[in-house]
Amino acid sequence: MNFNQIRFFLAVAETLNFTNAAEACAVSQPALSKAIRNLEESLGAPLLSRNTQHVELTEFGRTMRIHFERIEENRRKALDAAKRATKAATEPLNIGVMCTIGPRRFSAFLENLHETNPHIEITLHDVTPQVIPPLLLSGSLDCVFCARQAKHDQRFEAIDLFNEHMVVAFADGHRFADLESVTLEEIAKEPYLDRLHCEFRNDFLDFTKGSGLELDVVLRSERDDWVQELLRQGLGVSVIPANSIILHEVLHRPISDLTSHRNLELVTTKNEDMAPALKAFRDAASAYKWR
Repeated sequence: MNFNQIRFFLAVAETLNFTNAAEACAVSQPALSKAIRNLEESLGAPLLSRNTQHVELTEFGRTMRIHFERIEENRRKALDAAKRATKAATEPLNIGVMCTIGPRRFSAFLENLHETNPHIEITLHDVTPQVIPPLLLSGSLDCVFCARQAKHDQRFEAIDLFNEHMVVAFADGHRFADLESVTLEEIAKEPYLDRLHCEFRNDFLDFTKGSGLELDVVLRSERDDWVQELLRQGLGVSVIPANSIILHEVLHRPISDLTSHRNLELVTTKNEDMAPALKAFRDAASAYKWR
């Protein structure tokens, strides 16, 4: 039995999906599956019930999950204590950024943080909403910049940062540039670039259909940077958070009959024994004047 096997099992227990768990742990699915099988062999009983339809914990797995969570918590505390004891010159932080969040609002904050806390060494990780909980709980990420969820998990705490409106984006020179705002009916007349990771995507598509409109989707992509480059080239239009637009040649206008916005926040696990670097980062984010 080793810590990685425990971490992999806890990720599967959280997601009940081997693919998502492997992504959260940054390993291949075969490697994760093999590690969990080895763990089960060392324990002498199956932790998971697997079939082609779904994965669920066995009774033995539910019992062991409680013990493994304590082990993982103690492992993280030991690592934090070791970092404090050694007083390393730099303190690394692994920070997740939800893939649909652009850098515009964050660049000045990170520059300010570096000036006041030069010992903090930051690594940014691109994450999708579904992998955020297991990454935080496993300790793979220290905190995450993300959009507020409808209902917060009690295992996490969040700091509100700012909100931003959804707008329609298009190339410089597009006919929308002559308008103060754009209607959904006008958007439906244009070729549309569909952002697959947008957290508002399903609600937006349902709203347009409920309004009797059908979008002319010419491309779908999980990559916002690709969508923006294609917008710049004039391939179509797209609904996107205002602060996520990073290309000067991509313009935007408010949508007159859609009042949709999102609140962005910094999320951490609830931890009374928070590492000094993470506490400094969280306090800096809380004090920063995002608006």
